[in-house]
Amino acid sequence: MNAPRLIVAGTPSLDRIEIGGRVLATVGGSGFITAVAARLADITVGLIARVPKALPAEVAVAFAPGGIDPSGLVATNGSLPRFHISYDDSEAASYLAIDSGEESQVGAVDVPRRWLDTDWFHIGPLAASAARQLRFVEGLLGRGYRGGLSAGTFSRAAATEPDTVRRLFDLVDIAFMNQSEADQIYPEGPPAETMVFVTEGRAGVRAWNGSDWAHHPTTGVSAFDPTGAGDAFIGGYLGTMLSGESDPVERGLGTAFEIVAGPGAAPLIHKLRFGTVVEPDTVPTDSRAAAVDVEQTAAVAAALPDVASDSSLDFCGAPFPERDAPHALDALTVGTLHQYGFWIDTDNGYGGPMWATIDGVRRKGSDFIWHAFTRAAADDPAVLEPERLASDPLLFDTICVDDDGVCPVPDVGSHRALQQAYGATIGPLGGVAAIVERSNEAPDPLAALLETLQTVPGFGEDPLAKKANLLALILARRPERFLRPHATEAVAPIVDYHIMRTMLRTGCAGVEDAALREHLEGRTWVSPGIEASVRIAARDAINRLCTTSGLSVGAVDGFLFTLGRTVCLETEPPKCSACPIATACAQDVRLFQPIFRTTAY
Repeated sequence: MNAPRLIVAGTPSLDRIEIGGRVLATVGGSGFITAVAARLADITVGLIARVPKALPAEVAVAFAPGGIDPSGLVATNGSLPRFHISYDDSEAASYLAIDSGEESQVGAVDVPRRWLDTDWFHIGPLAASAARQLRFVEGLLGRGYRGGLSAGTFSRAAATEPDTVRRLFDLVDIAFMNQSEADQIYPEGPPAETMVFVTEGRAGVRAWNGSDWAHHPTTGVSAFDPTGAGDAFIGGYLGTMLSGESDPVERGLGTAFEIVAGPGAAPLIHKLRFGTVVEPDTVPTDSRAAAVDVEQTAAVAAALPDVASDSSLDFCGAPFPERDAPHALDALTVGTLHQYGFWIDTDNGYGGPMWATIDGVRRKGSDFIWHAFTRAAADDPAVLEPERLASDPLLFDTICVDDDGVCPVPDVGSHRALQQAYGATIGPLGGVAAIVERSNEAPDPLAALLETLQTVPGFGEDPLAKKANLLALILARRPERFLRPHATEAVAPIVDYHIMRTMLRTGCAGVEDAALREHLEGRTWVSPGIEASVRIAARDAINRLCTTSGLSVGAVDGFLFTLGRTVCLETEPPKCSACPIATACAQDVRLFQPIFRTTAY
């Protein structure tokens, strides 16, 4: 869940272009074009934008797997911006109509917290307002962002808000503008402390390094539509600057040359190559974190045989699909894909669990997801077909909608990205049914299924394979016996945050480091290494509990998961008097699970 290398603030737009006697309907948007151009420089890119819940297909394709990360999209009931632009014979633009849509509401509050660690932010001309850009930058800095910054501007802002534009540019590392805008913003030349690029249309670009101008010409430009050339230059420049693979100015000019060859952003969108490679998480652990307490684990293990047994849960009936429902296999698999992160965060840490009302019933996050996907597949079995999952970046928002008409799931952007990447990968594999059928034909169906899932986005990134093992357990225990044989002794511990919390509070995963204890008790963010250590300690403790007690992983893991949801609670005081292992438990009740955003659990 690393942040993209570059984050761009700006919204796709639906434009009407008049040029050379032609009238074109195109996809544009300054920040959107910059983001697509930067993605073509082979770096990861995210976009901060407010968009309608149903994106036009020509826009949605840019957010397909391998394209722009959709995690920064905020789905609203509004509309995309619309511009009506007319070009004269010299390619000078006149804006005949401007409808900013929801872009006027875009702000730093829309940035996912995990994206504050990105290398670079570029702020496009939000709703053609320098004041909004300035507020965005100030909000970003106020949230603790300390990476690189750049910004562009807009002809109207340069003409009506030159002082505000200058204040904006004083806060960024690189300022981008065209020659007309530069004449109004810096009539006496730019300040020494700001790096400036001034695009000059067919003449190329001038670069100001603080003391001197360098001119970079371009030749042989034949423009079909000049819209977005400057924005494409910005994206090409920033993407190459961050990748370090070639000359950024040369790449920027080349990208500008490419976009003018066709209408709007279409030439650059056409170049995007979509594909997904799952890289297992290899975050190193931190030795200062938690470790298995052998004596405490032995005490808890002695109490388990009287209270823990293999769960009779068959994952059938509400909120799960009914037995023999034709959509059950897909709904269970995609529902498992999204079983993670059901808590609200703040810039400081934990903000509370997710609850939402769906079809008149108030449900916690996990049950909300199960109900939403079961309902969606029952209403339209085709909704979970791989092609649909891969092509619609806001499908998750549509499926997981509560009774107020909004998607309440935290970090919804990561769910969108996983949904699309999963769909793009599962299709060429023949779909879920084919994968399960091939697994059942193998000598060890469980091992075969887990091996395949290691290649599937949403399942393969987690070294502890929580969701992959959960899916195997579900498919084996369903009445249809999707996965054969039914035995699940080889399923690994399914380590989520409820399991970590119970292992910490029982003392099975011991904490000696004072700094870590402060984070856990204060429910504040921890590093990847700390989180990995605590989670691995919890896994190893469960394995030891199983070995010592003679119980299966399903029995121990299931008991502790239920304990965490009903007794050893998140936001209420633990009900220790009702705990069946209270006499063996360390009752270290101030401890909490590590606060860390991940798609693993």
